[in-house]
Amino acid sequence: MRRHRLAHVLVLMLTAATALLTTVTPAQAAPASGYPNALVEYMASTRTEPYLAINGQDTYWGYALRQAPNSTARQTVAVGCWWDGDWATGNYSTNRWFDVLVWESYDGYSVPRWLFVHASYVYNQPSVPRCVSSPTGIWLP
Repeated sequence: MRRHRLAHVLVLMLTAATALLTTVTPAQAAPASGYPNALVEYMASTRTEPYLAINGQDTYWGYALRQAPNSTARQTVAVGCWWDGDWATGNYSTNRWFDVLVWESYDGYSVPRWLFVHASYVYNQPSVPRCVSSPTGIWLP
């Protein structure tokens, strides 16, 4: 168990270091047709669910990347929906999470991913519907 925890901490440290060095080019901004846009703060945690953990498993996925090297520390994202999940404190305390199409640090995919970000890290929050969870675990607006 101790080795597993140490390995998890090392992965988190490596992920954070990678995120600090990684940026998204302006052409890679993540707005999607048909969805309203918002801004997500650089280094905001991205999660697979609007909860900190499910059945003891951490939902952490990575960090939101910077949109461009010299840009403000925010990334333009598409926003699908919101969900009231676990309470957490970021820039302020809330249980509101937004499902956003975000460029993140974890896997370096060449496309953004739909992930949850704590509402305190989402700026210019648009009016979007509440999310609906499907039996497959895919969150839908």
